[in-house]
Amino acid sequence: MVNVAKALRQAGLTIPIMIGGATTSELHVALKIAPVYGGPVVWMKDASQNALAAARLLDDQSGVQRQLDAKYAKLRHDYHDEQQQLLSLDDARRLKPDFFGHEAD
Repeated sequence: MVNVAKALRQAGLTIPIMIGGATTSELHVALKIAPVYGGPVVWMKDASQNALAAARLLDDQSGVQRQLDAKYAKLRHDYHDEQQQLLSLDDARRLKPDFFGHEAD
């Protein structure tokens, strides 16, 4: 999907891309696909939403793209904030809970 978005961009296209189904998530679209493309990248849970999304895009493509850009930027920001809060492997091992009452290593 990322390669297709890059190829479309390199071809000078900015047509809307609709992505969805079990193979991806909205976060994946926000992190990997939308940043490499110049047009709207619409994530949908399943294909049954395509007609609704297409109608919205035909009605107000620039407005939809602004909404998507803002939503995906927030998802990326929240994801990066969450990643900053994760412990290193060494810290996680050091702070592991002692469920069985053993002495610390």
